[in-house]
Amino acid sequence: MRGFFSALSFLTIVRINTAFDAKSAVRYFPLVGLLIGLGVYALSFIHGLFAYLAAVYCVFITRGLHLDGLADTSDAFFSLRDKVKMLEIMKDSRLGSFGVLAIVVVLLGRYAAFLHIKDYLMLIFIPSYSRFGCIYLMKKLPYGRKTGTAAPFFKQFNITDFLIGYAIILSSFFVIKGVLPFVVAGVFFVYTFLLFEYFKSKIGVITGDMLGFAIETTQLLLLLVVAIYDLYV
Repeated sequence: MRGFFSALSFLTIVRINTAFDAKSAVRYFPLVGLLIGLGVYALSFIHGLFAYLAAVYCVFITRGLHLDGLADTSDAFFSLRDKVKMLEIMKDSRLGSFGVLAIVVVLLGRYAAFLHIKDYLMLIFIPSYSRFGCIYLMKKLPYGRKTGTAAPFFKQFNITDFLIGYAIILSSFFVIKGVLPFVVAGVFFVYTFLLFEYFKSKIGVITGDMLGFAIETTQLLLLLVVAIYDLYV
């Protein structure tokens, strides 16, 4: 359980008093995402305020960790600088204009999606999907720094690190009726692959900030997919 408690402590505001084990924590990222999703689903019973409360909850429960990565990565990638300079920009604690715009776009998009989503059960799984994608990116791309927040999580990955994530995706097909979970899973796999190709061509490595970017953009995309599905299908 030490790996799970380590993942929970790193990805959320919950703190468990146990020895931190980063390498064994990675496989539990999707499970922590599932718990976050259960919190979003619980808020769906608060009619009228759900969209606002869910949007705030997603920031609060993660203490803004992934939004910070989203902002830093956006500042770096849209600076149109070389690889070395982009890595420097991501390490800079100052927030630039592209970072601010990225946060605004994601938060507004998330709120708009929550306003129109009716398949609330799908909300349990989306945070899990977005964190599962991180494992794939960490396996496929080398870490871009000698030291850093995400450095302890990198290791030699094997199939067992992906089992929980695949099990959660598979379970969504049985929990949710219709084609929606298949659509969401399909979009997730395609976007994660495209994100990998983009990161590979753009900078060739990955950092903790880029993982935060991946989590936030994946989550937003899947929420919008569900919202569009509920509006038009």
